[in-house]
Amino acid sequence: MNSFLKFTVGNALRGYKSVEISFDDTLIEYKILRNELIHVDKSQISRVQLDKTWLETLDALKIFDWQPFYGENSSNGVHWSLIFKRNGQIYRGNGFDAFPDGWEMLLDLLDALIPDINFVDGNRIDQIELILSRKTDFDTVFSEKLTLNRVQQALIIEKSASTHVYRLSTDSTNDFLDFCQRFFDETDINPVDDAKNLLSGSISRHDGSSITFKTEFSEDFMPGIVDFAEKIHSFTPDLTAKLFLPEKIQRIDPEKIILCKVQFKNNYKSYTYRAEDETLSVGDLVDVPVGRNNDVTQAKIVDIGYFDAQDAPFSLEKIKFIIGKHVSQAWEDI
Repeated sequence: MNSFLKFTVGNALRGYKSVEISFDDTLIEYKILRNELIHVDKSQISRVQLDKTWLETLDALKIFDWQPFYGENSSNGVHWSLIFKRNGQIYRGNGFDAFPDGWEMLLDLLDALIPDINFVDGNRIDQIELILSRKTDFDTVFSEKLTLNRVQQALIIEKSASTHVYRLSTDSTNDFLDFCQRFFDETDINPVDDAKNLLSGSISRHDGSSITFKTEFSEDFMPGIVDFAEKIHSFTPDLTAKLFLPEKIQRIDPEKIILCKVQFKNNYKSYTYRAEDETLSVGDLVDVPVGRNNDVTQAKIVDIGYFDAQDAPFSLEKIKFIIGKHVSQAWEDI
């Protein structure tokens, strides 16, 4: 065996994972030295045929260009060390809570070779895709797409007439996706099938599982989305996009009366209704009672006003209430 790799990673609290790998052009031998606090048989050697793609990916990491040390000495956090010998060259390096570019790919390669040790948490988010679809008053749909891939370390934003690719460092990628991990694991997303600003998402995890969702692009349906959008924009300060501008929650004085002007299909005259839902906005499609029988009809909000009771422009006793936002699978032509 003319190539050798020894890798250790972990911390004092959970223990360390450590492996030794020897390989040539056809065969790989490896043994697990430590697996956190789990007992292992250090004498057990496993052999598998060398996958040329695996070797090509390992060489593409350019480990011999890595620095010998990353981070600052610390007794806390993640500590790692690596010895790599190949083609007459040798790399010795280690780090504390800081990692070289290509770190995630190295972990993925080791996981693929030795699945029993799980260097990577299967719940780890590896890729995020977000598509924002915006409808105009003329039913024209404009879309923007964001893709973030951990291994490729690329943030891609596709707009209607342009595509913008941002290459991120390992630390920036990990920081962003760890932020995303907390956000999507902790946020209760209110699903909707249709909205004026519809956000569709796909979250892919390291274990191969994925989730998809659709929701309105606002704080009301996705709490924390404003901070999330600002985090994205911090990596792309030169770019403007609607993906960075989710609708914020508008805090309305509970003593205020909400009056909405609405228009019905094929009718340009506006009618006034009261509302109790603070999240309504101009352009929303709502259900309202009409006529003596209070037949439920759909209408579009064209204006919203907030008034003290004594300043309302109409007698409040005669104004009917909006029933609620209209929910449908297909947006009606109104």
